[in-house]
Formats: sequence, C-alpha cells, structure tokens
Amino acid sequence: MEELLYDVPFVCKSWHRASHNPSCWQSLIFPDIDHNAVDEDENIKYDASSADNESKPQSFGAFYDRFMHEYQIDSGRFSIGGIIKVVIKRSNGLPTVLKLPQNSTEEVLTSVSDVCPGLKFLSLSCDCKFSILSKYSLAVQELITNCTNLETLSLESSCHRYRNQRFNHVALLVQISIHCKNVVDLRVSNSQLCKYGTFSIATLLPKIKYLSFRKCDIDQKDLISLLLRCKELVLLDMRDCVGFKVDNEISKLASHISTFVY
Repeated sequence: MEELLYDVPFVCKSWHRASHNPSCWQSLIFPDIDHNAVDEDENIKYDASSADNESKPQSFGAFYDRFMHEYQIDSGRFSIGGIIKVVIKRSNGLPTVLKLPQNSTEEVLTSVSDVCPGLKFLSLSCDCKFSILSKYSLAVQELITNCTNLETLSLESSCHRYRNQRFNHVALLVQISIHCKNVVDLRVSNSQLCKYGTFSIATLLPKIKYLSFRKCDIDQKDLISLLLRCKELVLLDMRDCVGFKVDNEISKLASHISTFVY
C-alpha cells in the first residue's frame, strides 16, 4: 500500500494510471497508528476520524505522516477515516483482504461495509475507548452481515483498562454463524471474548478449524466445552493465555488436534 500511494504514482503518467487499477488494491493492510506519536493524556478524547478535533496530535506515525507530506494535507485537516475512504474508493469493491488500523470508528466501519462485499480476511483492532461503545459494536455487526464470503476474522483489543465494559462479542458471534458460513479461522488477541464468549464459540461455530488466542483469559470449563464441541479443529494456539491448566483431561480432549500449542 505504501508504494502504491507514495512511490508508483509519481514515476510517470502511465504508472500513475496503472496504480489506480482496482486490481492493485485487493489486499488493504493499514498500519496501526503510532501511539508513541499520539498524546497519551487520558483526558483527551481523541477521535481518529474527526477532522475538527482540536485535541488531535500532530503526528500519526511514519505511514500517515508521509501521506500528509506527499499530498500536502495540513495535519489539522487530516483524518485516518479520510485516507481509508480514499483507498477503499480506489479498490472499487474488489478487496479480499482488509486490516483496519486501531481507532477506526463506527463511521469508517459503516463506509467499508457498503463497498467491500467480497472480503475473505478481515482484521479489526479495537481501541478500548471505542470498543466499549454500543454503536461501535453495532457497526461491526453490520459489517459482518455483509461479509458473506469471509473465511478469516481477526479481533484484537488494544488494552484492558475497561474490564467492566466490554464489546458485545456474543452478538458478533451470532451474526458470524448466520451470515458468514465460510468462516473457518478465528484469531483473538488481548480480548475479553474468551472470558465471556468461549462457550459461544463452541456453540455457534462448531465447524471452526483454526483458533488462535493471544493474551486472553480462558476459563477451564469453557476450554473443555470448546474441545468437546469443536471436533474439526486442526489448530488451537493458546500461547500467552491464562486461566486454564492443561491437565490429563485437556490433553485427552485435544488429542485429535494436529497442532495444539499453549
């Protein structure tokens, strides 16, 4: 994406035209915002999609700063949502891979859901300040309902500061089970989904083949339930997770899984 935005279009006119071909924009992997460049003040309500936010930091990281430089956009008028919409427009509805950056708001998710029906891989990295909002949860569910070809879903939460307010993972899993019949790969990182939704994974996605958990809290009973119901698992990756112990019972239940790491 970096070359397509900042290098290829400036070689010559024919390369510029070629760089706008939608077939070049099927894999859209947006870098996360560099939080070292963002004001860490907890009292600042930073909205990455708003161009009018007076508290907006002057730097978003090298990738986004270069966009402002190359296209001569003042940092006070720049928004992450804006660059996402530009790239999505160039893709002309053809993307099969999409990784959105942290702090992508519900407006960004809504705009994506309308124009990316062919997604097979979707990665969402939710900042806790946004993931606790109900309208964000609804926007994610709306996006999922339009991704009928989805095969892989990756969900990551950027922090655990709001333990008592969590994203509605169960409702999301319900939508996946209804609308995304081809999902075989679920990746969860730094999230409360496992603590509150592991049983739902087993119930709603019994044919799941690949499960990857990172830095998650997983209850022993829920893990047993997962192993009892998900008989088609070929990979279960639970590295850096807590809350369970791999005893003889767990080992026996997981014996059918080709790759089981913890």
